[in-house]
Amino acid sequence: MSIRLAVVDDSAFARKALARIVAQEEDITVVGLAASGEELLAHLDEWRPNAVTLDLSMPGMGGLPTLERILAWNTIPVLILSGQATREAPLALEALHRGAADFIDKQEFSLVDFQSLRGAIVKRLRTLVTTHPRGNEPPAATPRPMVAPPGPAAFDLVVVGASTGGPPAIEQILAGLGAPPPVPIVIVQHMPAGFTTAFAERLNSHLPFPVEEVWHNRRLVPGTVYIAPAGSHLRVHDEGSGLRAALSRFPETQHRPSVDVLFRSAAAFAPRVIGVLLTGMGDDGAHGLLELSSRGSFTVAQDEPSSIVYGMPRAAVELGAVTEQISLFNIGPRLRSLFDLH
Repeated sequence: MSIRLAVVDDSAFARKALARIVAQEEDITVVGLAASGEELLAHLDEWRPNAVTLDLSMPGMGGLPTLERILAWNTIPVLILSGQATREAPLALEALHRGAADFIDKQEFSLVDFQSLRGAIVKRLRTLVTTHPRGNEPPAATPRPMVAPPGPAAFDLVVVGASTGGPPAIEQILAGLGAPPPVPIVIVQHMPAGFTTAFAERLNSHLPFPVEEVWHNRRLVPGTVYIAPAGSHLRVHDEGSGLRAALSRFPETQHRPSVDVLFRSAAAFAPRVIGVLLTGMGDDGAHGLLELSSRGSFTVAQDEPSSIVYGMPRAAVELGAVTEQISLFNIGPRLRSLFDLH
């Protein structure tokens, strides 16, 4: 599918650099460069983009109001380009919750060698433009019938993995619980350094139970949600004093933290574990979910219509790792019903 890209950034250097690094892609045409939200909005009907890269820190209207106006014009994917992880992380997370499709932290890439940045932008644009858009309203009914969880054992733990589109999906699920969970919930969300702290803080301020970025050897207690820190793998283990978190930087994987690493560690406690795999590119978590499932755990995957990117859930479904595949809007209530069953 041909991509008609509009670039919005108050830096002339950034606008020209972004246009230059995607110019060699035959399927991407830069239809307009805008120095402000106001300039973009004035040209939307003329340029007719089907994707936008958006800087959040701009004079005038600013990034968030611009995002809302873009999505009111058309529900096209908006890719946020952040340049100050510590300062802009809360703003970028707010943008995701207001409908931005994904974000890239420009600080992760060299200002001299644009190849890695080009690869990241091009890959995400191609995926987002061809992905089924997520609906804004909950479905009227669950698309698949619910199934009974295996075995009579009570649950001790919920593990969750997500990537592209994950932050608002995770908040939706946790809000859907309606009350503090009777078990710890441990989450891996693919994010660059500086963003997982802000993500945990956001969730903690929006939910009626504690959410924290976990640290090494932290005891995992019921009623609390734990977010894996960027740059470290997170495993769960039990040394006889209850569940604890273990952080490490090995093995080397494409993503750190890795959903597969978390899920495989949690499989040691199956079948008393619920595994949940959400929206995201690639297949991280699919094999770990299969390991959970093969040991008798109840496993859930987000369905395609409610996923920003139906990559990770699809991979798990194709492996036969999923007990139940349901809409994002039903996962929180479904978890609550599973807790109530035991």
